[in-house]
Amino acid sequence: MKKMTGITLIFCLMLLLGLVTSNTSYASTDILVVLEQPAVYKASKGDELNYKLNVELPEDYQSKYRSFAVTVLMDDNLKVNNAAFKGIEPIESKITLNVTNIKENTQNLVTLSVNETEFLEGIDKFSVDIVAEVKEDADGNTFENSFVLAYVDRKGVENSVQKNLTSNTKAQRGQLVLNSVYSNAKFVTGKTMPGAEVSLLKNDEVMGSAKSAKDGSFQIAIEPQEVGTKLRVISEYSMEDEEYSAEEMTVVKDAEEKYVSAPIVDDSLMSNSRDNMQVLDDYVRMSKSLNISTSSREDSARLVAAIAQGQYIQIKSDVKNDEIINSINLIREAVSFIRKPIMKGYANGTFGPNKNMTRAEVAFVLAKIDNDKDPVGYYSTFKDVAQDKWYADAIGYMQKEEIIGGYSDDTFKPEKSITRAEFASVISKLTKSEKNYSAIEFKDVKEDFWGKEYIDAVTSMGYMKGRSVDLFHPEDPITRAEVATVLNKILKREPNIAFMNKYSKKDIFTDVEEDFWGYYEILEISGN
Repeated sequence: MKKMTGITLIFCLMLLLGLVTSNTSYASTDILVVLEQPAVYKASKGDELNYKLNVELPEDYQSKYRSFAVTVLMDDNLKVNNAAFKGIEPIESKITLNVTNIKENTQNLVTLSVNETEFLEGIDKFSVDIVAEVKEDADGNTFENSFVLAYVDRKGVENSVQKNLTSNTKAQRGQLVLNSVYSNAKFVTGKTMPGAEVSLLKNDEVMGSAKSAKDGSFQIAIEPQEVGTKLRVISEYSMEDEEYSAEEMTVVKDAEEKYVSAPIVDDSLMSNSRDNMQVLDDYVRMSKSLNISTSSREDSARLVAAIAQGQYIQIKSDVKNDEIINSINLIREAVSFIRKPIMKGYANGTFGPNKNMTRAEVAFVLAKIDNDKDPVGYYSTFKDVAQDKWYADAIGYMQKEEIIGGYSDDTFKPEKSITRAEFASVISKLTKSEKNYSAIEFKDVKEDFWGKEYIDAVTSMGYMKGRSVDLFHPEDPITRAEVATVLNKILKREPNIAFMNKYSKKDIFTDVEEDFWGYYEILEISGN
């Protein structure tokens, strides 16, 4: 096959955690990902194009980042023939490089994963060589590639940025990173160069503008937008008499899925040391009762340390009020990692306890549980799942793990309500549950019913039960309150009713009253 040569264009994505410190260099906290693309004006079937994915890490990356991954989505007119590391060696399950197929095997993904940065052993620069074959004759500027950079820092905070690239076009020379925008957001925020003129657009209409601060941060006021709305941000600035620009697009996410940690400041923490010591006593008892068997080692250790600190304050002879408050806040923060909000309410303040769960919603919450974080960089083969949808990565993850499948017509039907039998099937696969002697027999679940083995399995484990003593209602949609109850069971999270009655907000959801059967289950799964 012929090798294509030409001017290489470099497209950069900077994660601006510490931004530029001078006109020519970047701060040590930046992660730099560069996809070098060959500039070609014509490409014939069978030609090979050489791509290079370069990764450059800051000197102190091991203390800042726990893990990261880069997923490159190649144009569907390119077939990846080979992908290989340069500068590092793969380590099974630790440092991996995979080429997979999506969209009925017509499009390739190249995924680089570093699951723990310490296995890089100090290496801060490496690359991946990608050799791609042209499937059909094409103009060089029609190859559209993209990549997603996702990382988890040492505090457990997750972030990701996607970059769309087109070969044979002028590279952006600016820098711009956007924070996620949710449907209840009042601002669009991010970082760019200091003093840049930043504009926010929707359908080419300017919605607002701002000038970035000295540290490059900016915010632009915005009215709440519908989930799936595409917004474009453009940053323009001058440096050393040269004009620079950067442009990024973001898709509005569902506010329900936004992770919000426990509050650190609360009106219950006043100046009265005696009252606050009682609050501390309550928090210590509550946190000691939590089941941490399904939590990560880091989250478990954080909680144990916070409890130990609280117990020390409880017996300290000369304790100050601010020490008590600080100890309470340490426990609250640690508890928020154990009682992560798996399901949240809607932007209008409701939870929708009797609302039917959709297949997309189930995929999202279960992917978060199975992956222990929001999945990023996953693609599905379903023709009705657009990648810019808030649930796309989750469905891709669940398909990859073979937990939720689609239909015979290659659709997933993300907005369709999921039935109780279908949900039983998913939970059985997720937990790897099998039937045992205590399975419940239901009159409306016959021996030849397709979902009987799954219903038997989840009822054996106590994860699900019928809507009455002898009726399961397998074909009925499952409600959000029912899902909340099941998720608490598989996560071994039991509502602490006494503690909730004392410290949880009574009106956290406007449509969930205290006498509702699933009230405490909903508070628990939402982390309240």
